[in-house]
Amino acid sequence: MSLNKIVTVSSLLLIVGFNSAFAGTKYSVDSHNSIVNFSTIKKQYVVEPAVFKNTQGTISDSGDVEISIDLNSIDTKIGIRDTRIEELFFKIVKFPKATIKAKIDMNKIKSISYYRKMEIPATLELYGTTKKIKLNIMVAKTYRNRLLITSMQPIIVNTDDYKIPAENLVNLANTVGGLSLSNKAAVNFVLTFKPNK
Repeated sequence: MSLNKIVTVSSLLLIVGFNSAFAGTKYSVDSHNSIVNFSTIKKQYVVEPAVFKNTQGTISDSGDVEISIDLNSIDTKIGIRDTRIEELFFKIVKFPKATIKAKIDMNKIKSISYYRKMEIPATLELYGTTKKIKLNIMVAKTYRNRLLITSMQPIIVNTDDYKIPAENLVNLANTVGGLSLSNKAAVNFVLTFKPNK
């Protein structure tokens, strides 16, 4: 066999091997290396950041994405504030989580060499209401065939869209002296997915 043929065959084997590594692969969120954060606005100009410490999720081999955010895992670095947001605003006893569902094109994922920007339709279920949204994301392939998916633009969550009662926000505001709180929050995420065959 000539050198050219050997090189060609070797190249084909590498390509086939690379693609097969992603064929039929399912992914799950590595919660230790993932974060969902949001910011609330007080008095029109005071920004207060927070994160959700517990996020779970999967991507099926057909590209069905489901992310579950535990609303009982807020971390603002102030314990009493966490409890107030969870109990007075989110009403976690009745609505313990938020869920994002989407469909991602796995052929596009397989074709990524390093990273790729994508816009995908999705739904967000919050407080018992589901609304269509768009996710502008960056998908990157990292160590050991992991996927790193980050938001390129924040998801703007408006309480009115999810039928969260105005009194929830008022009750929360009353705990900080009646200061006005915005009914909108910007949500961003960095999610690491590990493959599991």
